[in-house]
Order: sequence, then C-alpha cells, then structure tokens
Amino acid sequence: MKINKVSIKNFRKLADIEFSLKKNISVVVGPNAAGKSSIFESIRLAKAVLFPRMQDELRNVLIHLGATSAHFYNGQLQYDFSALAGDVTKPVNIALTLTFTASEIETLKRCNTQIARNLVSAQLGRSFDDPTYDLRAYFSTNVGQQAQLEASAHVEEALASLKPDAPFVTSIEITATQISTSGAIINLFVSAVERNLTPDKAIFSYFPADRSLPQGEIAIQIGPQDFKAQTDSHFATATTKYGRLKQSVINQTLLGAMEGISIESEFNKIFTTFLPGKQFIGLSQKPSGLLAVLVKDITSGKIFDIDSLSSGEKGLVLSFLLFRNAITEGSIILVDELELHLNAAVCKKILPYLAKEIVGVTDSQFIVSTHSPELMRDAFEHDDAELFHLRSDTDISPVLPQDKIEVLEIVRRLGVSTESALTSKALMFVEGDSDVAILEAAFPSDLVGVQSRGLNGRPEVEKSIRDLQAAEAKGLLREPQGFLFDNDRQPTQFKSSNLVKIAQLNRYCIENYLLDEEVLYDKIQKSAKRPPDSRGTFSRHIKELAIAQLERVILNDLINEYRSITVAIKAKELKNKSVTDIANLQLQKFNEAADQLRVLTSKADWETDFYTKFDARRGELQPQWENDWKSLCSGKLLFEDLQRHYEIGVDLLKFKTALAEELGRQNKDDILALRSTVTSLIS
Repeated sequence: MKINKVSIKNFRKLADIEFSLKKNISVVVGPNAAGKSSIFESIRLAKAVLFPRMQDELRNVLIHLGATSAHFYNGQLQYDFSALAGDVTKPVNIALTLTFTASEIETLKRCNTQIARNLVSAQLGRSFDDPTYDLRAYFSTNVGQQAQLEASAHVEEALASLKPDAPFVTSIEITATQISTSGAIINLFVSAVERNLTPDKAIFSYFPADRSLPQGEIAIQIGPQDFKAQTDSHFATATTKYGRLKQSVINQTLLGAMEGISIESEFNKIFTTFLPGKQFIGLSQKPSGLLAVLVKDITSGKIFDIDSLSSGEKGLVLSFLLFRNAITEGSIILVDELELHLNAAVCKKILPYLAKEIVGVTDSQFIVSTHSPELMRDAFEHDDAELFHLRSDTDISPVLPQDKIEVLEIVRRLGVSTESALTSKALMFVEGDSDVAILEAAFPSDLVGVQSRGLNGRPEVEKSIRDLQAAEAKGLLREPQGFLFDNDRQPTQFKSSNLVKIAQLNRYCIENYLLDEEVLYDKIQKSAKRPPDSRGTFSRHIKELAIAQLERVILNDLINEYRSITVAIKAKELKNKSVTDIANLQLQKFNEAADQLRVLTSKADWETDFYTKFDARRGELQPQWENDWKSLCSGKLLFEDLQRHYEIGVDLLKFKTALAEELGRQNKDDILALRSTVTSLIS
C-alpha cells in the first residue's frame, strides 16, 4: 500500500496543507513548532477512524492526542474537540489518497466472504471485530442471508474495480459532535489487508519522537498474552514499542528460530553499519533471573546487556530491527525525528541504509521528519527520496533539486547552510554581524525561527539582491528572503519583489535607533570611568557630538564633486572600439578634465571659494541636523565618540546589545520604530 497524497485542514497547527508523495522515502523539514508532528498525528487519527486494526485503536489514539481519557467512559466515545481542531468553529478534515499493490488485491479477493460479513455487521452498527458467531442467528434468517448476498455483490463489484497502483481517496470529517467518514467498503478493504497479517507485522506503523527506553527488569510475555500489546505497539499505542526492545528481540529470535530465519544476521548488519565494533551474541538469563540481550564489544571482547547501550543506540537498533522484520511488503511507516539522540556521523548513514536495506527489499514507504542536516542533504540529493519544506500552517512545498540548486548556491555564498535555509521560517540578511547581535538582543521573541545573517557591507547586500531577484525571475526561488540595510544617506534604487523583500532604514544605521538619552545615560553611568555629570549635560553633549559630524559630511560631499573629474576610460566604453577610437576617446577625456580644472583653478582666491561653498552647505543643513540629528548622524561613529569621551569600560558591541535589550524590554519609541520595520520584513 502507498499514500499518494495527504490533505489536512484545521488539525492542530495545520490550517490547510496538501502534498503529494511520489517516492518511497519522503523527508519533511521545517522550523520547530511548525507542525511536522501534526502531519503524522493527522494520518494516525485518520487511520484509526477509517481502518482500525483493533477495536479500541481510535480510543487509544485519542488518549495519546489528549482528546479523551482512559478513565472517561460512559458507553460512547466522547472527545475534546479543542484538542484536535486549530479553530473550533470549523471541522477537521483529513483525506488520504492510497493505492493497493497487486498482492494486496489478491489478499482481498481471498477474504471477500469475511469482508461481506463485516460490511453487514457495519450496517447493523456492530464493530468489525465483534465475534461473528454472535450474529449466527441473524445470518441464518432469510433477512440475514439476503443482506449477505447484497453485501457480497457490493464487495465483488468494488473488488472488480480495484487495479494495482490505482489511487482511491478516503477521508474523515470531525466536528464537536460527530465523526464522519467516506465510503465503508474501501475502508473495510484496508482493514482486511492489515488484519490478515500476524501480530508482528503491520501495514501502518508509527514511530513517535517521544522515546522512553526502560532500564532494568521488564515483563516478558510470549504468545497470546502478548498478542494485543504487540499489535497495538505498531500504531494504537505507538510509544510502547520503545519499551519493548527486549520483548521484540526475544519474540523475533523465537519466531525466527521456528521459521528458520536468523535474527543474528539482521542485528549484526545494523551494528556493522551504524555501531561498528559491536556484535549480537544471543539471549541469556542473568544470575538474578533477568533476561539479557547480549552484545559483544569486538575490540575489548567484553560482553554486556543491550541495556548498556546509549538511548540513541538502543532507539536506533530497535527502530531498524522493526523496520526490517516487523513491516511487510507495502508497509507505510511514519517516523518523527528518526535521528533523535544520534550524532552526525551516524545520521549520515541513515538514509542510504534505509533506501538500500529496507525500502529496496520491502517496497515500503517511509514518511520521516528531521532536523538533521545530514538527512536533509541526503533527501535533497538522493534519487530514492524527496524533501518537503513545511514553511507555515498553509504551505508545504517540495524542494526539487532542479529548481533549487542555483538559489541554494546563492544562499550558501551568503553564509547560510542548506539546512538553515530550509528549516528557518524566514531568512533575513543585514549588513554586518553586529547588526544581527543588536536585532536579536532587541527583539528575541520576534526573531524565533528567523535565520539572520550579516553580510560584508552594503555592496554585498546589493549584489545578493540582484542575484536572488534574477533567480526569482527565472522561477527558481520559492522561499522569501529579506534584506535590511542602512540608510547611509544613500537611498536605494532596489525595489521589493514578491519573494525578495527589501527594507532600507529611515535612519543612518541601526545604532541610530539606540539613541534613547534616558536609557543610554543609565547604561553609561554603570559602565564608564568618567560618567556624565547630569542628564542635562549628557543630552547637550551627545547632541554636540552628533552635529559635529556635519562638518565631515559636507567636506565629503564637496570632495565627491571633484572625484567626478576623471581621465579614466570605463570598461564598457572599450567594447567594439578600434585602437584609433580608443586613442581619440582618451584624448577627449584629457581635454574635458583639463577644461574643468582650468575653471576651478582660474579663480583668484580658491581658498575663499571653497569656504564659501562649505558655509553655504552648512547653512542649508545645520537646521535639519539640529532637529533630526538622531536620524542623520552616523550612530556607529557617535558610539565610538561616546566610548572615548566617557571611557566606557566594556566591549562596544556588548554595550550596544545590552542597550538594545533594555530598550526592547522597555518598549521605547525608537526601538519600536525599528521593530516595525523588521517585523514587516519577515512577516
């Protein structure tokens, strides 16, 4: 069996997502709390409603979801709808598109009589696993026999329409008062396929991220006493599978011996791949009477109980042992954070082993969530796997190598890893690392899940904007990118596009938003060797330091006017030019520069003219700076001046981040203006 498509509406964190599965290994990535686990839980809930394997499977799943209690029962299934729905005013809708394999269809044809009886039982409101002999009187009557004949005809008709790998849709709708499902016959078919398996096998198996592995003595049961617990551990009570490590090993050892199958080779294949240097020895009884699963360290020769492995090692051994021996052809396995408790060296081996040794042998389907960079990279690059990015409660997108490689190369050049680009809810680029530190100190809650990266100044920012907008124009960009950069008294010519958002600060730089005189005075008093005498003198002095920058600004503007006088030929002017053309062009530029220099130097008093221009510019700008010095001055230079004058005895970046944190805590107007710009960029 395969899941071809999943559609989820209003289930917990997921408002409305839909995605199609085309390969046997599907890996879902996304920020923390984005709803990755909710994908698995929604499939689990739909399966428990539509085609349960055991009668109490739905109740057990609802208990795990916190929607009902094992101790609350008054003759009917009652549940807390708010534990399932994101919006309690709307229904929860979950739809699965599935396909049967050829062998599963043959199994259904052999079970058609029992399926027909189950259909009649469902029509009578009886559970599928009620003992059939309870209905022997009914099926002995003319009414019962007629009902079975009609049911058999419906089943035969439905079976005739089944084709291998042909998709069919089955769905549920849950409201505060009822649970509704799609057609009964196809659901009975899915149930019949799984109920035809022995307890150690499963079509659907769920491996949750909550992994509690017991230490010491556990109860070991074999045979009918363990039948239900073993069956439930696949899906209904999935967390119990982790407490059944020894139980699973013992069961498979005994069953393997009876069927002539050695579990030792499977065990050692897992050890060889993931935990080299260890070897499965067998079972033993300790002097205390406890059962031990013996593992040998090949280097030292020491033999120890499997309990002595780390939690990550035990979880890995159990998971892969069940992957190989507890699933059957066409099984569907949901694994939440497969890499949990494992280091990077082990994670690199997971997907290749899964593809070759499990999926390649059983043709099973794995849907896996991960935060592991190694698993993400392998899913992105491996032919047998596909990668999905859950970006929000309404957006889950496939990450296709042919569509993404150019963009990811750009992102890598910007200093962001592939995994960070895929697991962050937003990417924000700023001019420098100090800007990142200030923003994260000022707005920690707003930037949760946001990957912020400092670039090497404004030229790199503008180059990156050009590259990403070019990629967007080609249709290669899907995730939004944000660029926040200083004003620098140089308004940008770039405009935001749909996916490349641009925000230029209204003030000279980020530090200009930290110039709250009240909080700044308090911080300097605590950190400076020569603190200001009073708040009044400090306010006057900081304004004087800021306005003193005006002289340098005017001088730079005047000098830039003279920089326009050039004799250099630009590279683009050389294109398709002959030697004669270039020679003439160079002479022309010499003459133009000479004419400009003659005009400038012909004045009787050059110095007086220069001062005249300077004074005129200062007279024009001084009133603006008097009123708006907090925006117009260079905040970076102003902080350096403050550090020198008051002898601030801490690292200047640490001082700025502490100041930003305090301004954010007090919700000061200046920092709130910056916050508005940042949040609009990343929203």
